[in-house]
Amino acid sequence: MPLSNNSLYQLISASFCVLVIFSNILSAKMVPLPFTTLNIPAGLVTYPLTFLLSDLVAEVFDAKRAKLMVYVTLAMNLLSLGLIQISLMLPTNDTEIQNAFQLVLGLSGLRIFSSLISYLVSQVVDIQLYVAIKRLTGPKWLWLRNNASTFIAQIVDTIMIDLIFLWWGLGMPMTEVVPIMIFSYAYKTLFGAACTPLFYLLVYLVRGQEKQKMQLQPL
Repeated sequence: MPLSNNSLYQLISASFCVLVIFSNILSAKMVPLPFTTLNIPAGLVTYPLTFLLSDLVAEVFDAKRAKLMVYVTLAMNLLSLGLIQISLMLPTNDTEIQNAFQLVLGLSGLRIFSSLISYLVSQVVDIQLYVAIKRLTGPKWLWLRNNASTFIAQIVDTIMIDLIFLWWGLGMPMTEVVPIMIFSYAYKTLFGAACTPLFYLLVYLVRGQEKQKMQLQPL
């Protein structure tokens, strides 16, 4: 049975929200890169998928609902972080578990700030660019607006989070920050490009749901 537009939107929004929240939590773990001395947050593996979903909403719905999804997810991030902080302050009868819990989920205020501010700005930039390119190209060149908007927004995201968190917050020299920026951006863009067929598939499936719904409506 085809889903309604609201149900489809809610499903995509819920998936987007889960990806963003868990990417922030997963970022507590640093992953060493083979053959280099660089370490990247584990959340970098899943976070690029969020741009695919925000582009999907901008494509099949509109920019207004795509931005609403971004703002609601920001609020849910703050709520989840608040709940984690409350749970960290609760008393425990096992200090070993408490220390492990603190180590994994006790993200610093700086990390939270840099992550959320770069998320908000880059996602809004992505949506604005996507709809601007769509106005110029019309329904054609889906791959162009998907990749172009994402690639530019990822520049904003990468520069903001690495400058705020690594350079300004942790005091890392730019000689160390720049290689991390370059790798992070290269990974995000390659991942985004590789997901282009998936983006086409999702757009096809969502529009297919809309067509089925129209066919089932009584004349």
